[in-house]
Amino acid sequence: MICYDHLTKIYGEGKNAVTALEDVTFSIEKGQTVILLGPSGCGKTTLLRCTNRLESITRGEILVHGQDIMDMDVIQLRRQMGYVIQDIGLFPNKTIADNIGVVPKLIGWDSQKIAARVDELLTMVRLEPEVFRSRYPVELSGGQQQRVGVARALAADPDILLMDEPFAAIDPINREQIQNEFLKLQEHLEKTIVFVSHDIHEAVKMGDKIALFDKGRLVQYDTPEILLTRPKNKYVADFVGADRALKVLGIILAKDIVNLRPRDLVKGEDSAEDVLKMMEEKGLSHAIVIAHGKPLGYVTPQKLKYKKGQVRDLVEKYPVHISERTPARDILSYMLMLDFFTLYVVDENGEFIGTVAYNDIKKKVKESYAGDLKTD
Repeated sequence: MICYDHLTKIYGEGKNAVTALEDVTFSIEKGQTVILLGPSGCGKTTLLRCTNRLESITRGEILVHGQDIMDMDVIQLRRQMGYVIQDIGLFPNKTIADNIGVVPKLIGWDSQKIAARVDELLTMVRLEPEVFRSRYPVELSGGQQQRVGVARALAADPDILLMDEPFAAIDPINREQIQNEFLKLQEHLEKTIVFVSHDIHEAVKMGDKIALFDKGRLVQYDTPEILLTRPKNKYVADFVGADRALKVLGIILAKDIVNLRPRDLVKGEDSAEDVLKMMEEKGLSHAIVIAHGKPLGYVTPQKLKYKKGQVRDLVEKYPVHISERTPARDILSYMLMLDFFTLYVVDENGEFIGTVAYNDIKKKVKESYAGDLKTD
C-alpha cells in the first residue's frame, strides 16, 4: 500500500546541512495502522509530511499503490489522503458541517450528498448531527473538536489517513476515550493509517506495527508485542522502558484470553441445593449465574448454604463488566482492587461470552516472552 524505499531528507546544504531522515526503508500493508514513534527531532513528522509531499524528498522513493508519488499530481495525491494534525486546524468562521464538507465540496460533490456524509460522520464519531452540525468550533470542547478533525479527514473516504499526534493536546481521560472510539471505528473502516506519536503507551495501544526512529534512522519496525518482548538493541529496550513486561498487558485484550467454556457457569433457574452441591464437588469459590444469555451475577457456597429456591434470587452483582476490548492491564487492576480472580466478558449487547481468570493473563504474558530477549 505504502512503500518507503531508501528515503532520505536533508535540509540545507554544505556545513549547514541537517539530515532529518537517512535511508529509511519499510512498507505498510493495506488496512494497517503503523505508528511512527520516537523522541522529538527523530524524523517521524518529516516522514509523514513527505508522504503527502508537504516536504520534498532528497533521495529515495515513496510508492503509494505501487506508484511513485513524485509522478502523481500533488493535489490528487493529497485528496486521497486524510490529514489530522495535533492542533486540529478547524476553520473558526465555518460551521462544523462546513468544516467537514470542505474536501467533498472541492471535488464537486452536490450539497445533498455532502449533507448526508456530514451527518453520517458526526454519528460515527459520536456527535449528534442535530446538535453539532450548525455549531462553530469555539463552541466545542477540545475532545469534540478533535473528533470533528477526524470526521473531516474521513469526509471524502480516503484510502489513507495521516495523523500527526492527533490526540496529544487532549486531557488523559478524554484522550483514552477517543483512542478507544477510534480503534472501534478502525475495525469497520480498515483504513491504512500512518500515525505519529512520541508516547510508547499510545503506540502500543493503537498500532498494528511500530516504526521506532532515532536521529532520522529507522531502528526497529515490528509489532508492539515483538518490540516489547524482543527489542533489537539497548536503545529500543531503553525507549520502551524497564516496565515493558507490564506494557505487554496493554496489548493483550480480553478477547485474546477469554475462556469460552468456563466450568463455573450455572443457570438462573437452577436450584440453590444443586448448585451448592456442584460447587462443593468442583471446589469452586463462586459460580457465575446466567439467564437468557446474560450474566446476572455470582453466588458463593456461603451464600447458598441453608437456602432454597432458584439461584437467580440469590445472586450478588459483579462490580465491573469486562468487554472484549478491555486490556489485560485493566482486568488485572480490577482483580487486585476487587479481590476477584475471575471476571466475565460480555459483548456490546451485554451477552455473556466467557470468563477471564488471573491464570489466563499470566499464561498469555509468559507466551509473549517465549522467545529470547534480544538486547545488546
